Order: sequence, then structure tokens, then C-alpha cells
Amino acid sequence: MCVYSRVFLDYLLSDIKTAIEAGADSINVDEIQTNIGLMSRDSKDPGFCPRCLEKFCAELDSDAPLRRAAGIENVREFRRDDYSTLLRRLRQEDALYDLYVSVHNRLAFRTAAEFFSEIRCAIAAADSEMAVTANLTGLGTFLESNGQLWGASWGELIDYAMMENVYVVDPTAFQSGPGHQLLPRGKFTSWYRLASALGGKAPAWLAPQIFVPRQFAGRKCVNYYLLMFLEAYANNGRWGYYMYPGVDEKTRLEATVPELVKDYTKFILEHRQYYEGCATDNEIAILYADSAVLANPKGHHKYIAVAQALAESGFQYDVLFAGDDNFIAGDIAPETLARYQAVLLPEAGTLTASQAATLKAYAKQGGRVIAYSANPLGRTAGIRTMRGSRPLDFWTKYRPRDRERIVEPILDVVEARIDVSDALVNVVRYRKGDEHICHVLNYDYREADDTIAAKHNVEIDLPWTDASRPTSVRWLTLDGEEHLPAGLNDGRVSFTLPRLDTYGLAVIKG
Repeated sequence: MCVYSRVFLDYLLSDIKTAIEAGADSINVDEIQTNIGLMSRDSKDPGFCPRCLEKFCAELDSDAPLRRAAGIENVREFRRDDYSTLLRRLRQEDALYDLYVSVHNRLAFRTAAEFFSEIRCAIAAADSEMAVTANLTGLGTFLESNGQLWGASWGELIDYAMMENVYVVDPTAFQSGPGHQLLPRGKFTSWYRLASALGGKAPAWLAPQIFVPRQFAGRKCVNYYLLMFLEAYANNGRWGYYMYPGVDEKTRLEATVPELVKDYTKFILEHRQYYEGCATDNEIAILYADSAVLANPKGHHKYIAVAQALAESGFQYDVLFAGDDNFIAGDIAPETLARYQAVLLPEAGTLTASQAATLKAYAKQGGRVIAYSANPLGRTAGIRTMRGSRPLDFWTKYRPRDRERIVEPILDVVEARIDVSDALVNVVRYRKGDEHICHVLNYDYREADDTIAAKHNVEIDLPWTDASRPTSVRWLTLDGEEHLPAGLNDGRVSFTLPRLDTYGLAVIKG
């Protein structure tokens, strides 16, 4: 099976057409990274087939600088004796193998993108509304260990993202390292936000990576999974259960589907209007510049750290995605940036020329750009470069002082911040019509006994720009509905939650 094989692609397309005719709602292209993304020189791993070798030779034929980089003058040498010379050098020379992989990163993405176009043509020809998705494992997490085809670029080709994810500090050793990080640290907020910034703008579906349940074998983690479920819906995402391979059906059902999920599912359906069609009204954006992240895979971890630092500090933010002009077009529309007071770049070392120009123009018009890495933007008004390793320090050590250093440049953007009296309570705010919807999550998860510690008298203070003067807040929980008194002072609304068990909705009329 090879992504360059027309026979193989036609076989897949035939099955997809059968699914379309049967009225399937969605098609999932699993292992979207293709055999190329899984390629290695290890025995029995996907590696070198005649199609892949010839594709590389054809690129060498048409590209003199590439030939020089490969250290070859005549490509016929590589084609000789069933590519035996090329195979020998690929196995022996790291530099040539790295070049080979980089070429196939580009070619495999282009080939897969063309195949996705064929899928969409088949859907359109059948007048079907079938959605196209893919398992984007980790959505950038494994760039360091697995290469560029494990990046976020794929998300631009599909209608919604599926992820098999894990929160580990060192993704290069996640099978043998310290393991999956539990709450309150191991949030998936940043992945949901990134996924919703991609092509389809639809909620992302996330399930725990298969090594997570294995790590939890023999441990009670029902409330952990429950909180993960609620976190997903609070961040315009979806959470998948039942991901527990290697054990019997009854065991994995009991381990990953807590009974309370049924109650919260009913709650979400009852208040469905607050989970669909809502928009943000935020003053801060994080720009995920794929050109910079692909050049420095640690940039993805910096993104996660910045996104989490903002969320834990009460800042409401959007995520914007920009391609690298290789896999996906990298242009940013000026009007996209214009709505924000500040744009944060976790990694900005290799922005495209158009991205740099757009960001400079945005700063010149009064916007603020904060970059957490070296960058080509220069030292002009409105552009600030944060030197040092703040995001990576927060990613690896998770210290409050590192979180504070990340958010320090935007502390004066008070319109973007929701203050909460308890640091382990996070609020995510959306807007729908004249209603402001606050998802309130209690992250005080106790790993030792798999409990979530209830909170009492939680004070919430949020910015308010509407002309109205709200005097009460609808507080919706599994226990029902309460109307809590609210006060308005100096452009901020304040109210107090008498009790917060795990999750609730605070709805304020504008």
C-alpha cells in the first residue's frame, strides 16, 4: 500500500463511493500522514518501495540544487540495479535520508491533497453532504519525533478534526517517558482551539491516545474522564470515550464512560442553544504560524504553553492558523487581525514574507504584536519580542512564575480578562445574540482518590461593554437553575457562585 499507487487510491475511492451511496454521514481517513509519515529505516517499518524511490529520482532529475544537496551528478546512478545504490546510501547516510524524507513530506502532502479533491468531487457528484475528516494524531505534538507530516496543515483539507491525543512533556518518549499528565495541568484546551481555527471551523473530536488508558490500567479515573468530557464542550470540542484497547468490553466501558456523562449529555441537549452557533468576542488572538512551527517543532509546545498560560490566567483568546506557503497558503487577511488589540506569536522565527508584512502593517495601525521567539519583524512600534525560554519553561516545569512571565505583556488588556477568586476555576466565554455564555469548569481534580473538590462562594468578575445593566445571572447546573444577583461597576460585571461541583453555565443577558 502506497500513497503514490493509483491502484491503491482507486481501491480506497471505490470504497468511499460505496459509503456515499449508502448515505454515510462522514468518512474518516485514518493515518492521514500516509506510509511516508510512518517511514523509517528500521526493519519491517514502512520504508522504500519502487514508487517512492522513483518519485525521489524524478525530483532530482528536475532540480539541480536538490541534486547538489544529494551529492550526485547523474540520477541514472541512483536508478541502476533496482535503485541498489540509492538504497545503500539511504541506509548509510543520514543527510541523504533526511533529504529524502523532506522531499516526500512535500510530495505526499500534495498527492494526498489531490486525493482529497477526488473524494470531494465524488461527494459533490452524488449530491451528498458527507463530511470528510481524518485522525490528526496529536495535532502537531509528534512533529519532533515523526516529521512535518504530523503537523497541523492537514486540518485545512478536512471538514473537522479528529485527534488521538496525549498530554506529555516529552513527546519523543511518550511511550516510555513520564506518561500522560493529569489535571489540572493536562488540559486539552489549546488543541481544541487550534482545531477550530482550521479549515472547517467545526468542533474537534478528541479521544485519549491508546497509551493513556494503558497508563491508567487498574486505577480509578472516572471523574478525570468526566472532566475531560466537560472541558471539550466548554471549548467548542467533542470528547470520545471507549478508547481502551487490550481489555474486555465491560472493563473499558466502566473505565471510560462515567454514569454522570449521561446526565451531562441530557443537560447539554436541554441547553443545546448554548453549545451551537456561538461566537467569541475576544480582544486577543494567538497566531499559530505553521511556517515557523514546521521549522522549529518545539514551537508547537510553545503554542500549547502560551494558550494554557492565558486560559489559566483568565484571558479569553482566539487562535488563528496561517500556513507555510508550501503545504498550505500562508497569507493572513488584514481584516482578520484588525478586530484584536493584541496578537501573540508563540513561534515566529520563520514567518513568510507576506505574514511579516501583514503583522507589521497591523502594528503600524495600532495593534500589538508579541513574539516569544526571534523573528523577522524588527524593532518597531507595536512589536515586542520576548527573549528567553518562557513558554518552554512553563511547558516543562509548569511553574506559576513562568505562567506570569508569559502573560505579563498583556496584563493591561483588561477587556480580555475574566478574574476568578479561585485559580483552579476556569471560565470560557462566548456570545450568542444578546446573551453572554460563560462555561465554568472546576479543575481541582484529586488524582489520589479520583475526585473533584467542590468550590464554594466563587467570585467571578468579567468585562462588560454592552449598554445594558444586568442585575442577575442565570446559573445552570445539573441541580437546576438559579438566578444569582449581579453588580455592574466600572465596566465589569461581578457575581458569586454559591457552589461549583464540576461544571455549570452562567448566562448573562446583554
